[in-house]
Amino acid sequence: MCRLGADPHGDVLRDHLGRAGVGLRDAGADPPRRTSTAAAAVGADGAASYRFDIDWDIAAIDPGAVRAFHTGSLATVLEPGATSVLAALEAVPLETLVSFDPNVRPAFGIPREEVLARTERVARHAHVVKMSDEDLDWLYPGASLGDVAARMHALGVRLVVVTRGAQGCLLSTPGWTTELPAAPVSVVDTIGAGDAFMSGLLFAVLDTDGDPLLRSGDVPQHVAEEWARIALRSAAITVGRRGAQPPWPADLEARV
Repeated sequence: MCRLGADPHGDVLRDHLGRAGVGLRDAGADPPRRTSTAAAAVGADGAASYRFDIDWDIAAIDPGAVRAFHTGSLATVLEPGATSVLAALEAVPLETLVSFDPNVRPAFGIPREEVLARTERVARHAHVVKMSDEDLDWLYPGASLGDVAARMHALGVRLVVVTRGAQGCLLSTPGWTTELPAAPVSVVDTIGAGDAFMSGLLFAVLDTDGDPLLRSGDVPQHVAEEWARIALRSAAITVGRRGAQPPWPADLEARV
């Protein structure tokens, strides 16, 4: 569910997503005149900086009976759409897996306290929360990974994942914590790395019918570690090529 404008940028995205087999639903009554954009500049180390031009004015969201509901980043902090997203989360059926990636954008200038409050409000509805170490440092300055994971679990989150770039990732449930190394890769650019990790993780969970485990909170460590390995491979493939080009399922299955 998104907001694509009736303009050339929107046409390009609709065509790309259609060829990838993605079904689109507009999150508003009528398409906006223009498509929101993020202009990315990639540095010599492959890291990206962004300049945003975003319009997030959406109607009430009714996702219906879906297996999984994922949201995050600007969708959960920019008004007026953020209120619609939160209302949709509050109405999600119990049998729906909910995942959340804060993916904070300090460049927008929204005060940290406001972003933190909105982040924790959404996290209360999530079974899975994934954040980067940069997100964690900005939202909870001075806190350790363990401290933040414990905070998320206190909010009701079953699985917390913290991505740490070249250092891999941390996984935490109320019963155990573990760390996994990153897959080796020559970085071309980092655009889409976090989203590729998140989508790879959800792909792994749903492909192995792991969503009931996450909803119940009874997640065996070895199962979650295998999900995370697939997510790490997904991110590695994406940063190894130019642009936000996540892998196809076949790219991941060939490496499992």
